[in-house]
Amino acid sequence: MQVGRAPGEMRRRVRDFDWAATPLGPRGQWPANLALTVDLILESGFPMSVRWGPQLIGIYNDAYATILGEKHPRVLGQPLKDTWPEIYDRLGPLSLAIMRGEREAFFAVDHPWTVQRYGVPEDARFTVSYSPIPDPGAEHGIGGILVTVYETTSRVRDARQLRVLTDELEAQVRRRTRERDRIWMVSEDLLGVSNFEGYFTSVNPAWTRLLGWSEDEIKAMHVSELRHPEDAPAAIAGRARLAQGVPTVRMENRFRHKDGTWRWIAWTMTTDAGDIYLSGRHITDERWAIEQLRDSERRFHLLAAGVTDYALIMLDPRGIVTSWNAGAERIKGYSAEEIIGRHFSQFYTEEDRDKHLPEHALAVAAETGKFETEAWRVRKDGSHFWAHVLIDPIRDDDGHLVGFAKITRDISERREAQIALERTQQQLAQAQKLEALGQLTGGVAHDFNNLLMIVSGHTQSLLRRASDPRTVRALQAIQTAAARGETLTRQLLTFSRRQPVNPRTVDLAQTIAAFRDVLMSSAPGNIKLRIDIPPHTWPVAVDISEFELALVNLAVNARDAMAAGGTITLSAANIELRGDETAEGLAGPFVALTIADTGSGIAEDLFGKVFEPFFTTKGPDKGTGLGLSQAYGFARQSGGAITLASEVGKGTQVTMYLPRSTQSVAVPAPSVAVEAAPGHGETILVVEDNPDVTTVATAMLEQLDYRTVAVHSAAEALKVIGSGQPIDLVFTDVMLPGDLDGIALAQKIRNHYPQLPVVLTSAYAKALAARHGLPTLRKPYQLSTLAQTIRENLHGERHVPAD
Repeated sequence: MQVGRAPGEMRRRVRDFDWAATPLGPRGQWPANLALTVDLILESGFPMSVRWGPQLIGIYNDAYATILGEKHPRVLGQPLKDTWPEIYDRLGPLSLAIMRGEREAFFAVDHPWTVQRYGVPEDARFTVSYSPIPDPGAEHGIGGILVTVYETTSRVRDARQLRVLTDELEAQVRRRTRERDRIWMVSEDLLGVSNFEGYFTSVNPAWTRLLGWSEDEIKAMHVSELRHPEDAPAAIAGRARLAQGVPTVRMENRFRHKDGTWRWIAWTMTTDAGDIYLSGRHITDERWAIEQLRDSERRFHLLAAGVTDYALIMLDPRGIVTSWNAGAERIKGYSAEEIIGRHFSQFYTEEDRDKHLPEHALAVAAETGKFETEAWRVRKDGSHFWAHVLIDPIRDDDGHLVGFAKITRDISERREAQIALERTQQQLAQAQKLEALGQLTGGVAHDFNNLLMIVSGHTQSLLRRASDPRTVRALQAIQTAAARGETLTRQLLTFSRRQPVNPRTVDLAQTIAAFRDVLMSSAPGNIKLRIDIPPHTWPVAVDISEFELALVNLAVNARDAMAAGGTITLSAANIELRGDETAEGLAGPFVALTIADTGSGIAEDLFGKVFEPFFTTKGPDKGTGLGLSQAYGFARQSGGAITLASEVGKGTQVTMYLPRSTQSVAVPAPSVAVEAAPGHGETILVVEDNPDVTTVATAMLEQLDYRTVAVHSAAEALKVIGSGQPIDLVFTDVMLPGDLDGIALAQKIRNHYPQLPVVLTSAYAKALAARHGLPTLRKPYQLSTLAQTIRENLHGERHVPAD
C-alpha cells in the first residue's frame, strides 16, 4: 500500500495554485461537482486524483503524490499527456472515451503500466478505478474523471517469485523420486519386500537378471519353491528371530534359477510394520572360492590371481598373510611384496586392534567354522572403507588347523545407500506423524475456541452483574481458566502451523535484550542466564509474540531440567545450511539460535517424541507438554526448523534455524491506548450458526447498549439487509453453513452496500488466515476488545484487523 505524504500538503498546494492560468479558470468559478470532488479527494488518505475538462487537467491528493514520484509537484494542474507521456497512448484514449460517455467506467486489477520514476522506466502494476464525474455544463454531460489507484507491484512480484520457488521445489521432489526409482531399477543386489507367510510382495529387476524368473512368477511362488530344501531350517529360524524383535538378520542360502541351477545369496533382512525388507548379494562365486580354498591352496592361488572385485587372502594359523591377490591390492592398496609376511590386523582400525578384534575373528572362525562381519577397515593410505569380511578355517585331512581363507569386499557404497534410505524413511515417518498431529490439533480449534467463547462470554456478562464477593471470585477463577485454555489452544495452533502470524524483520540482539527481564523471571535464583547474541547477527523475520512465547517455553523447559541449579545459555550464530543439517533439508543463510542448559538431559530414544503435543518427561502438574511443540511450530511457520541435541546428565541444546531476512529492521510503532466506549442504541446484525455462541455474542453487544438482530446464515443476513431494516454494522462468523461463508458475505456487502461496515469473527485459525484484510476478532474475545472493535468500525475510526 502507498504511504501518503504529510497530511495537508496538497490542500495547501491546490489552494495556492494559480488556476486562472489553466483551462479550469479561477477556483471560485469551478463547477460545483469539480469543487466537491476535489475537496473529497484532498480529505482522503487513499491515492486519488481528478482529471477535468477536455485536456484532462490533473488535481491529486497527498497519497497520489507518492505514486507520481519525482513528477510531483510539477504536474499539478497539467494535462494528462504531460503528466503520463510514457503511457498516454493507452491512457489518453481510455480517458477520452469515458469523457465522451462511450464507456461508463474502467476498473482493472494488477493492470500493467510502464511508468517513468526518477528518470528510469519501471514495469509497475496497479489496481485502478476510473469513474466519470457528471457536469451538466459539459459537452457530453461529463466534466471529468475520478481516479482511484492502488499500487500492487510488490505483491505481483512476490507472487511470481513464489510460483518460481514452488516449481523448483516440485522439480526437486520429482528428481529425488527418480533417483530412488533408479537405484531400485539398476541395483545389482536383490532388493525386495516379503510377508511373514513366505510370499514376496515386491522385487526389483535384479531378481530376474540373476534367477531368470519374471517378477509375476516370483510373486506367485512360495519361498520354499525357490529356496534349496537343505537351507530351509536356517532360513525359518532367521525369520523367527525377526518376528521376535531382532532388528537385523543375516543368512546365506541357495535360490533356484529357472534353468534348475542354484545361486548362493547372502541376505540382510529387517522388518517393519509386519513386512520383511531384504537385500540379497549374489555370492555364488565367493562360496565356490571358499570351497576351492579348502580343497587346495594351489587352486586358491590360481583362482585369486584373476579376481579383482574381492580381496582373497590366505593366512597362517597366527594370522600372518601368506597369499595376496589382485583384488586385495586394488581394494587395500598394498602390493603382495609389501604385505605378505605381515599380520592381517594391519587392516583394522586402531580402536579395533585395542579391543583385540583380529584375534577374536580368528578364534570364532576356528571354533565355529566361519567368521563373518561388516566393519570399517583401513587402506594403505589411511582411508577407511566399509567391508564385508568372511573368514573360513582351513584344516588338513587330520582336522588340524593349517590356516585361514579370508575374503574381503568393499561395500561402502551399498552401506551409504542403505543408511541414507533408512534415514529418509525415519525422517519421512516422523514428518508424517507430526503433520497428522498438526491436522488433528488444527481441526479441533474451531469447536474448542467456540466452547471457550461461550464460557468466557457468559462469565464476563455475569461479572458485570455480580455483587457478592464469593460469586465474583468464582467467576474470576472461571475467566482465568478460560484464558488458560485459550493459551493452550494458541500453542497447539502454533504447532500445527495454523496460527495467524504477523512477521516483521527484527534485530535479534535488540529484541532478546528487551525481553531479558521476562526470561530472567522464568528462572529461579540458583540458575544463571547467559545471553550471547553477537551484534553482527543477521536480522530475521518473526512474529514477535510467537517468538517470545517460544523463548519462554524453551527457557522454562531448561529451568525444569536443572532442579539443583545451573546455567541457561542463549546464543546465536550466522550459518550457511548445506541441506543435510535438518530433517527438512533446508539450505541457505540462516541464524542458528540455541538455548542450552546444563541439566539432566534427554534419553536418545525419546528424541522422536519430544516435539509431539502433550508429550512430557516431567512429573504430574509439572507442565502441559506443549512448550517444545509450540517452538517446533513457530520455527516451521517462520520458514525454518528446530533440532535437539542432548546427553543424559550433561544437558540439552535446542537450536532454532531462522532464515535470514534481507528486509530492513522494522521499527515498532508506539501503542496508543483507545478507550472502548459503549454504543448508543445502534443496530448490530449478528450472523452466527452456533446457537450458544449467538446467545453470548448478542448478550455482550446488548450490554454495550447496542440493539441486535440475530440470523444463522449468510442468506438470511442478506435478506435482512435487503428488506430495508436499519442495520448499522454486520458482525459475522467466518464459518457459516450454505454456499456463502462470512468472508463471501462481507465481499457481497462491500459490493452492494459499501457504507455498511462488516466485522468478522472466528474460532478457526485457518479461516482467520484468509480474511482478506477485513477487520477480524479471534474467538474467544473480551468484552473490552469487542467494544473497541465495534466502535472503531461503526464510526470509521479505523479499519484494520483486530485479532
